[in-house]
Amino acid sequence: MSSEENNGFLAVDGPFMRTMELVINLLLLNLLVIVCSLPIVTAGAAFTAMHHQLYRMSKNMEGYVVRDFLKDLKSNFKTSTVTWLLMFAVGLFLAIDLKIFWDGGVSFPAAFKWVIISFSVIYLYGLVYLFPVLARYDTTPKKAIKYSFVMAFHKTGIIKTLIMIALYVAPWIIAMNVANFVLANFLFGISLPAYINVFLYRKTFEDFEKREDATDEKGEEN
Repeated sequence: MSSEENNGFLAVDGPFMRTMELVINLLLLNLLVIVCSLPIVTAGAAFTAMHHQLYRMSKNMEGYVVRDFLKDLKSNFKTSTVTWLLMFAVGLFLAIDLKIFWDGGVSFPAAFKWVIISFSVIYLYGLVYLFPVLARYDTTPKKAIKYSFVMAFHKTGIIKTLIMIALYVAPWIIAMNVANFVLANFLFGISLPAYINVFLYRKTFEDFEKREDATDEKGEEN
């Protein structure tokens, strides 16, 4: 490799430095989310702030990750927290029901079990989009939850959302079976899957925004 090529590769805006910057930013975001989610109440605001930073990173927007994360954490705290607590309550109810089914301590009709399982799957689909929606739009808890489910089932969104869920869950399944993977999860287990998922849901957001703009234009014409 020539000196000129080497300088280009190691330049500030070269591929090596950009990759290192991405790795460091993902590491910082992962640690920030873990620390800021220790009180479960604040987890919603932490995940929302992370997704806002990841979206900006996917668009190659410049910024300071730690400073901007903390700024987002503060500015989105109220709406994100209320929305998260509502979804957490529903998730807790479904989780308790599923545990009862799994343990087999109480007998339930098969139809009731399938209803709970179906609602649990639908819940996961909406939850995957919840924090990206809160990060992207200035909205109310009710609308954020509505938009999350609309986007999760948007066009090809069913398969796309399933892939997103798999990406979030896979690192933790691996960590439960491979002890050496626990450290990797601690460093990148949240931010890295979320960053990959940005490129999956970003197109959905853009389609949704175009549809909303078209609806607004029709409303103005009428």
